[in-house]
Amino acid sequence: MTTVNMGPEVSDWMTFRRNLIASAEATTDENGMETIERFGELCEEYDALADGIALVDRPDRALLEIGGADRASWLHNLTTGNVKSILPGDGCYAFALNVQGRILFDLNALVHADSIFVDIDRRFLEFAREHLDKFIIMEDVTVTDRTDDFVRLGLSGTGIRAMLTEIGAPHAATLPILGQTRAHIANLDMDLVRTDFCGPVAVELFVPIADASTAWRHLTDPARAHRAVPVGGEAVETRRIESGIPKSGCEINDEALPDETGQFQRAVSTNKGCYLGQEIVERMRSRSVVARRLMRLAFSGETPLPPGTGLVDETGSSVGVVTSSCRSGGHGDCVGLGYVKTASAVPGTRLRCASDGETDVIVAALSPADDMS
Repeated sequence: MTTVNMGPEVSDWMTFRRNLIASAEATTDENGMETIERFGELCEEYDALADGIALVDRPDRALLEIGGADRASWLHNLTTGNVKSILPGDGCYAFALNVQGRILFDLNALVHADSIFVDIDRRFLEFAREHLDKFIIMEDVTVTDRTDDFVRLGLSGTGIRAMLTEIGAPHAATLPILGQTRAHIANLDMDLVRTDFCGPVAVELFVPIADASTAWRHLTDPARAHRAVPVGGEAVETRRIESGIPKSGCEINDEALPDETGQFQRAVSTNKGCYLGQEIVERMRSRSVVARRLMRLAFSGETPLPPGTGLVDETGSSVGVVTSSCRSGGHGDCVGLGYVKTASAVPGTRLRCASDGETDVIVAALSPADDMS
Protein backbone atom coordinates (compact mmCIF):
# COMPACT_ATOMS: atom_id res chain seq x y z
CA MET A 1 0.00 0.00 0.00
CA THR A 2 1.28 3.44 -0.90
CA THR A 3 1.69 5.69 2.12
CA VAL A 4 1.90 9.44 1.70
CA ASN A 5 4.59 10.99 3.88
CA MET A 6 3.39 13.79 6.12
CA GLY A 7 5.44 16.42 4.29
CA PRO A 8 4.65 20.13 4.27
CA GLU A 9 2.45 19.82 1.17
CA VAL A 10 0.22 17.19 2.83
CA SER A 11 0.12 19.15 6.06
CA ASP A 12 -0.83 22.25 4.07
CA TRP A 13 -3.89 20.58 2.53
CA MET A 14 -4.95 19.01 5.83
CA THR A 15 -4.66 22.36 7.61
CA PHE A 16 -6.51 24.08 4.77
CA ARG A 17 -9.29 21.49 4.84
CA ARG A 18 -9.61 21.70 8.63
CA ASN A 19 -10.15 25.43 8.24
CA LEU A 20 -12.83 24.77 5.62
CA ILE A 21 -14.54 22.33 7.98
CA ALA A 22 -14.36 24.79 10.86
CA SER A 23 -16.23 27.37 8.78
CA ALA A 24 -18.91 24.94 7.58
CA GLU A 25 -21.34 22.28 8.77
CA ALA A 26 -19.67 18.88 8.69
CA THR A 27 -20.39 15.29 9.68
CA THR A 28 -18.13 12.37 10.56
CA ASP A 29 -18.85 8.89 9.21
CA GLU A 30 -18.25 5.54 10.89
CA ASN A 31 -14.68 5.48 9.57
CA GLY A 32 -13.81 8.89 10.98
CA MET A 33 -13.95 10.69 7.63
CA GLU A 34 -15.17 14.27 7.97
CA THR A 35 -17.45 15.43 5.16
CA ILE A 36 -18.59 19.01 4.64
CA GLU A 37 -22.39 18.99 4.44
CA ARG A 38 -22.87 22.66 3.65
CA PHE A 39 -20.94 25.94 3.63
CA GLY A 40 -23.99 28.20 3.77
CA GLU A 41 -27.60 28.15 2.67
CA LEU A 42 -28.63 24.85 1.08
CA CYS A 43 -30.78 26.55 -1.56
CA GLU A 44 -27.85 28.68 -2.74
CA GLU A 45 -25.55 25.68 -2.96
CA TYR A 46 -28.20 23.73 -4.84
CA ASP A 47 -28.56 26.59 -7.32
CA ALA A 48 -24.79 26.68 -7.84
CA LEU A 49 -24.79 22.95 -8.64
CA ALA A 50 -27.63 23.38 -11.10
CA ASP A 51 -27.04 26.72 -12.79
CA GLY A 52 -23.75 28.16 -11.56
CA ILE A 53 -20.24 26.86 -10.94
CA ALA A 54 -20.00 24.60 -7.90
CA LEU A 55 -16.77 23.30 -6.37
CA VAL A 56 -17.11 20.10 -4.32
CA ASP A 57 -14.56 18.41 -2.08
CA ARG A 58 -14.99 14.65 -2.61
CA PRO A 59 -13.20 12.75 0.18
CA ASP A 60 -15.75 9.95 -0.30
CA ARG A 61 -13.87 8.62 -3.34
CA ALA A 62 -10.90 6.23 -3.29
CA LEU A 63 -8.41 5.16 -5.94
CA LEU A 64 -6.60 1.91 -6.64
CA GLU A 65 -3.96 1.79 -9.37
CA ILE A 66 -3.72 -1.47 -11.31
CA GLY A 67 -0.32 -2.03 -12.92
CA GLY A 68 1.47 -4.85 -14.69
CA ALA A 69 1.37 -6.31 -18.19
CA ASP A 70 -1.80 -8.36 -17.52
CA ARG A 71 -3.78 -5.55 -15.87
CA ALA A 72 -6.43 -5.09 -18.59
CA SER A 73 -7.26 -8.76 -19.16
CA TRP A 74 -7.20 -9.47 -15.42
CA LEU A 75 -9.59 -6.63 -14.51
CA HIS A 76 -11.70 -7.51 -17.55
CA ASN A 77 -12.28 -11.00 -16.12
CA LEU A 78 -13.23 -9.69 -12.67
CA THR A 79 -15.79 -7.06 -13.65
CA THR A 80 -18.82 -6.63 -15.89
CA GLY A 81 -17.14 -3.99 -18.07
CA ASN A 82 -15.35 -4.57 -21.36
CA VAL A 83 -12.09 -3.26 -19.91
CA LYS A 84 -9.86 -4.78 -22.61
CA SER A 85 -11.47 -2.62 -25.28
CA ILE A 86 -10.96 0.69 -23.47
CA LEU A 87 -8.26 2.92 -24.91
CA PRO A 88 -6.07 5.22 -22.81
CA GLY A 89 -7.96 8.41 -22.03
CA ASP A 90 -11.33 6.65 -21.76
CA GLY A 91 -13.06 4.64 -19.08
CA CYS A 92 -16.00 2.41 -18.24
CA TYR A 93 -18.41 1.97 -15.35
CA ALA A 94 -18.71 -1.62 -14.11
CA PHE A 95 -19.70 -3.91 -11.26
CA ALA A 96 -17.61 -6.41 -9.36
CA LEU A 97 -19.86 -9.40 -8.65
CA ASN A 98 -19.80 -12.50 -6.51
CA VAL A 99 -20.45 -15.95 -7.95
CA GLN A 100 -24.19 -15.51 -7.28
CA GLY A 101 -24.20 -12.49 -9.61
CA ARG A 102 -24.83 -9.99 -6.81
CA ILE A 103 -22.98 -6.68 -6.67
CA LEU A 104 -20.00 -6.42 -4.34
CA PHE A 105 -19.11 -2.87 -5.36
CA ASP A 106 -19.26 -0.62 -8.39
CA LEU A 107 -16.29 1.13 -9.96
CA ASN A 108 -15.04 3.43 -12.65
CA ALA A 109 -12.14 1.93 -14.61
CA LEU A 110 -10.03 4.82 -15.92
CA VAL A 111 -7.49 3.63 -18.46
CA HIS A 112 -4.07 5.28 -18.73
CA ALA A 113 -1.15 4.36 -20.95
CA ASP A 114 0.69 2.40 -18.24
CA SER A 115 -1.97 1.60 -15.64
CA ILE A 116 -5.68 1.54 -14.85
CA PHE A 117 -7.18 3.62 -12.06
CA VAL A 118 -10.06 1.92 -10.26
CA ASP A 119 -12.21 4.69 -8.78
CA ILE A 120 -14.53 3.47 -5.99
CA ASP A 121 -16.51 4.61 -2.98
CA ARG A 122 -14.03 5.08 -0.13
CA ARG A 123 -16.13 2.97 2.24
CA PHE A 124 -15.40 -0.06 0.04
CA LEU A 125 -11.68 0.58 -0.33
CA GLU A 126 -10.31 -2.15 1.92
CA PHE A 127 -12.93 -4.66 0.84
CA ALA A 128 -12.22 -3.99 -2.84
CA ARG A 129 -8.47 -4.21 -2.30
CA GLU A 130 -8.80 -7.57 -0.55
CA HIS A 131 -11.23 -8.85 -3.18
CA LEU A 132 -8.93 -7.95 -6.05
CA ASP A 133 -5.77 -9.18 -4.34
CA LYS A 134 -7.11 -12.71 -3.88
CA PHE A 135 -7.49 -13.12 -7.66
CA ILE A 136 -3.86 -12.37 -8.43
CA ILE A 137 -2.55 -15.89 -9.04
CA MET A 138 0.12 -16.02 -11.75
CA GLU A 139 -0.79 -12.77 -13.49
CA ASP A 140 1.60 -9.86 -13.86
CA VAL A 141 -0.60 -7.46 -11.86
CA THR A 142 -0.04 -5.01 -9.02
CA VAL A 143 -2.69 -3.23 -6.94
CA THR A 144 -1.61 -0.01 -5.23
CA ASP A 145 -3.68 2.28 -3.05
CA ARG A 146 -3.34 5.82 -4.47
CA THR A 147 -6.24 7.35 -2.53
CA ASP A 148 -4.13 9.67 -0.40
CA ASP A 149 -1.99 10.86 -3.29
CA PHE A 150 -4.83 12.92 -4.76
CA VAL A 151 -7.52 15.33 -3.64
CA ARG A 152 -10.70 14.94 -5.66
CA LEU A 153 -12.37 18.22 -6.56
CA GLY A 154 -15.68 18.18 -8.44
CA LEU A 155 -17.03 20.95 -10.67
CA SER A 156 -20.70 21.07 -11.61
CA GLY A 157 -23.29 23.50 -12.99
CA THR A 158 -24.12 25.04 -16.33
CA GLY A 159 -21.47 27.68 -15.78
CA ILE A 160 -18.58 25.24 -15.76
CA ARG A 161 -18.22 25.38 -19.54
CA ALA A 162 -16.71 28.85 -19.26
CA MET A 163 -14.45 27.74 -16.44
CA LEU A 164 -13.36 24.64 -18.35
CA THR A 165 -12.22 26.89 -21.18
CA GLU A 166 -10.24 28.98 -18.71
CA ILE A 167 -8.45 25.93 -17.30
CA GLY A 168 -7.48 24.57 -20.72
CA ALA A 169 -10.14 21.89 -21.10
CA PRO A 170 -12.84 23.50 -23.29
CA HIS A 171 -13.98 20.15 -24.71
CA ALA A 172 -14.38 18.43 -21.31
CA ALA A 173 -18.15 19.01 -21.16
CA THR A 174 -18.59 17.12 -24.44
CA LEU A 175 -16.43 14.14 -23.47
CA PRO A 176 -18.18 10.79 -23.08
CA ILE A 177 -18.83 9.83 -19.47
CA LEU A 178 -15.47 8.84 -17.92
CA GLY A 179 -13.59 10.47 -20.77
CA GLN A 180 -10.33 12.04 -19.58
CA THR A 181 -8.27 15.07 -20.43
CA ARG A 182 -5.78 17.45 -18.78
CA ALA A 183 -6.50 20.71 -16.99
CA HIS A 184 -4.16 23.60 -16.12
CA ILE A 185 -4.85 25.53 -12.93
CA ALA A 186 -2.50 28.17 -11.51
CA ASN A 187 0.39 26.77 -13.59
CA LEU A 188 -0.40 23.26 -12.34
CA ASP A 189 -1.25 20.28 -14.56
CA MET A 190 -3.74 17.62 -13.45
CA ASP A 191 -6.10 14.95 -14.78
CA LEU A 192 -9.75 15.80 -15.38
CA VAL A 193 -12.50 13.19 -15.81
CA ARG A 194 -16.11 13.76 -16.80
CA THR A 195 -18.11 11.84 -14.20
CA ASP A 196 -21.53 13.58 -14.00
CA PHE A 197 -21.45 12.58 -10.33
CA CYS A 198 -24.64 14.50 -9.49
CA GLY A 199 -26.17 14.86 -12.95
CA PRO A 200 -25.02 16.49 -16.17
CA VAL A 201 -22.60 18.14 -16.59
CA ALA A 202 -20.00 17.48 -13.89
CA VAL A 203 -16.27 16.76 -13.92
CA GLU A 204 -13.68 15.79 -11.34
CA LEU A 205 -10.13 17.03 -10.99
CA PHE A 206 -7.54 14.56 -9.71
CA VAL A 207 -5.31 17.06 -7.94
CA PRO A 208 -1.96 15.92 -6.50
CA ILE A 209 -2.21 16.61 -2.78
CA ALA A 210 0.74 19.00 -2.92
CA ASP A 211 -1.29 21.27 -5.23
CA ALA A 212 -4.74 20.90 -3.69
CA SER A 213 -4.97 24.04 -1.56
CA THR A 214 -3.52 26.13 -4.40
CA ALA A 215 -6.10 24.75 -6.83
CA TRP A 216 -8.98 25.37 -4.42
CA ARG A 217 -7.91 28.97 -3.77
CA HIS A 218 -7.49 29.63 -7.48
CA LEU A 219 -10.89 28.22 -8.46
CA THR A 220 -12.72 30.17 -5.72
CA ASP A 221 -10.78 33.43 -6.11
CA PRO A 222 -13.35 36.29 -5.99
CA ALA A 223 -11.28 38.16 -8.59
CA ARG A 224 -11.94 35.50 -11.21
CA ALA A 225 -14.41 36.25 -13.98
CA HIS A 226 -15.83 32.74 -13.53
CA ARG A 227 -15.53 31.88 -9.85
CA ALA A 228 -16.53 28.55 -8.31
CA VAL A 229 -18.78 28.48 -5.24
CA PRO A 230 -17.88 25.90 -2.56
CA VAL A 231 -20.74 23.42 -2.15
CA GLY A 232 -21.21 20.70 0.46
CA GLY A 233 -22.40 17.14 0.30
CA GLU A 234 -26.04 17.82 1.21
CA ALA A 235 -26.73 19.70 -2.03
CA VAL A 236 -24.78 17.08 -4.01
CA GLU A 237 -26.84 14.29 -2.47
CA THR A 238 -30.05 16.13 -3.31
CA ARG A 239 -29.03 16.52 -6.95
CA ARG A 240 -27.95 12.86 -7.10
CA ILE A 241 -31.30 11.61 -5.87
CA GLU A 242 -33.27 13.92 -8.14
CA SER A 243 -31.18 12.71 -11.09
CA GLY A 244 -31.83 9.03 -10.29
CA ILE A 245 -28.15 8.16 -9.79
CA PRO A 246 -27.61 5.09 -7.58
CA LYS A 247 -24.96 5.22 -4.87
CA SER A 248 -22.67 2.61 -3.38
CA GLY A 249 -23.96 1.38 -0.04
CA CYS A 250 -27.44 2.75 -0.71
CA GLU A 251 -28.76 1.44 -4.03
CA ILE A 252 -25.61 -0.50 -4.97
CA ASN A 253 -25.06 -3.30 -2.47
CA ASP A 254 -24.77 -7.07 -2.21
CA GLU A 255 -28.56 -7.46 -2.22
CA ALA A 256 -28.81 -5.95 -5.70
CA LEU A 257 -28.50 -7.67 -9.06
CA PRO A 258 -27.13 -5.67 -12.03
CA ASP A 259 -30.39 -5.65 -13.99
CA GLU A 260 -32.33 -4.25 -11.02
CA THR A 261 -30.23 -1.10 -10.72
CA GLY A 262 -31.19 0.62 -13.98
CA GLN A 263 -27.48 0.62 -14.88
CA PHE A 264 -27.33 -2.60 -16.88
CA GLN A 265 -26.73 -0.99 -20.28
CA ARG A 266 -24.02 1.25 -18.84
CA ALA A 267 -22.27 -1.26 -16.59
CA VAL A 268 -22.57 -4.68 -18.22
CA SER A 269 -21.02 -5.81 -21.49
CA THR A 270 -23.02 -8.68 -22.99
CA ASN A 271 -20.39 -9.73 -25.53
CA LYS A 272 -17.16 -9.68 -23.55
CA GLY A 273 -16.91 -13.36 -22.66
CA CYS A 274 -16.59 -14.88 -19.21
CA TYR A 275 -16.29 -12.92 -15.97
CA LEU A 276 -17.01 -13.60 -12.32
CA GLY A 277 -20.79 -13.89 -11.85
CA GLN A 278 -21.54 -13.89 -15.59
CA GLU A 279 -23.59 -17.08 -15.64
CA ILE A 280 -26.27 -15.68 -13.34
CA VAL A 281 -26.34 -12.29 -15.08
CA GLU A 282 -26.69 -13.84 -18.51
CA ARG A 283 -29.37 -16.27 -17.36
CA MET A 284 -31.49 -13.45 -15.99
CA ARG A 285 -30.96 -11.33 -19.10
CA SER A 286 -31.91 -14.12 -21.48
CA ARG A 287 -35.06 -14.89 -19.52
CA SER A 288 -35.94 -11.19 -19.02
CA VAL A 289 -36.64 -11.95 -15.37
CA VAL A 290 -36.23 -9.01 -12.97
CA ALA A 291 -37.94 -9.26 -9.58
CA ARG A 292 -37.66 -5.56 -8.78
CA ARG A 293 -36.40 -2.29 -10.25
CA LEU A 294 -34.79 0.84 -8.92
CA MET A 295 -37.19 3.78 -9.33
CA ARG A 296 -37.52 7.41 -8.33
CA LEU A 297 -40.13 8.12 -5.69
CA ALA A 298 -42.17 11.18 -4.69
CA PHE A 299 -43.57 11.34 -1.14
CA SER A 300 -46.57 13.21 0.18
CA GLY A 301 -46.15 15.08 3.45
CA GLU A 302 -43.48 17.40 4.79
CA THR A 303 -40.79 14.86 5.66
CA PRO A 304 -39.01 12.39 3.36
CA LEU A 305 -39.44 8.74 4.26
CA PRO A 306 -36.09 7.51 5.63
CA PRO A 307 -34.04 4.79 3.92
CA GLY A 308 -35.25 1.34 4.93
CA THR A 309 -38.92 2.33 4.97
CA GLY A 310 -41.09 -0.38 3.47
CA LEU A 311 -43.63 0.32 0.72
CA VAL A 312 -46.96 -1.44 0.18
CA ASP A 313 -49.49 -1.49 -2.65
CA GLU A 314 -53.24 -0.86 -2.41
CA THR A 315 -53.81 -4.38 -1.06
CA GLY A 316 -51.28 -3.89 1.72
CA SER A 317 -48.76 -6.27 0.15
CA SER A 318 -45.09 -5.42 0.55
CA VAL A 319 -43.72 -4.24 -2.80
CA GLY A 320 -40.62 -2.17 -2.11
CA VAL A 321 -38.21 -0.25 0.08
CA VAL A 322 -36.80 3.28 0.17
CA THR A 323 -33.02 3.45 -0.29
CA SER A 324 -32.34 7.24 -0.37
CA SER A 325 -34.45 10.32 0.28
CA CYS A 326 -34.29 14.10 0.57
CA ARG A 327 -36.26 17.30 0.21
CA SER A 328 -35.96 18.45 -3.38
CA GLY A 329 -33.91 21.58 -3.83
CA GLY A 330 -35.77 22.43 -7.02
CA HIS A 331 -39.36 22.57 -5.82
CA GLY A 332 -39.39 21.60 -2.15
CA ASP A 333 -41.15 18.26 -2.53
CA CYS A 334 -39.92 15.14 -0.74
CA VAL A 335 -38.33 12.68 -3.14
CA GLY A 336 -36.25 9.54 -3.06
CA LEU A 337 -35.04 6.37 -4.68
CA GLY A 338 -36.08 2.83 -3.92
CA TYR A 339 -36.47 -0.70 -5.17
CA VAL A 340 -40.01 -1.62 -6.24
CA LYS A 341 -41.33 -5.00 -7.38
CA THR A 342 -41.55 -5.10 -11.16
CA ALA A 343 -45.37 -5.24 -11.28
CA SER A 344 -45.52 -1.94 -9.36
CA ALA A 345 -42.47 -0.34 -11.01
CA VAL A 346 -44.59 1.65 -13.45
CA PRO A 347 -44.43 5.47 -13.53
CA GLY A 348 -47.54 6.88 -11.91
CA THR A 349 -48.20 3.90 -9.66
CA ARG A 350 -49.40 4.96 -6.19
CA LEU A 351 -47.96 3.15 -3.18
CA ARG A 352 -48.05 3.84 0.56
CA CYS A 353 -45.65 3.86 3.47
CA ALA A 354 -45.86 0.50 5.21
CA SER A 355 -45.30 1.87 8.71
CA ASP A 356 -47.97 4.57 8.80
CA GLY A 357 -50.28 3.47 5.98
CA GLU A 358 -50.95 7.11 5.14
CA THR A 359 -47.99 8.65 3.31
CA ASP A 360 -48.53 8.35 -0.42
CA VAL A 361 -45.61 7.38 -2.63
CA ILE A 362 -45.74 7.96 -6.38
CA VAL A 363 -43.42 5.88 -8.56
CA ALA A 364 -41.48 7.66 -11.34
CA ALA A 365 -38.99 6.57 -13.98
CA LEU A 366 -35.38 6.37 -12.79
CA SER A 367 -34.25 8.91 -15.37
CA PRO A 368 -36.24 12.16 -15.26
CA ALA A 369 -35.99 12.33 -19.05
CA ASP A 370 -37.87 9.02 -19.30
CA ASP A 371 -40.64 9.94 -16.88
CA MET A 372 -43.79 10.28 -18.96
CA SER A 373 -46.18 10.42 -15.98
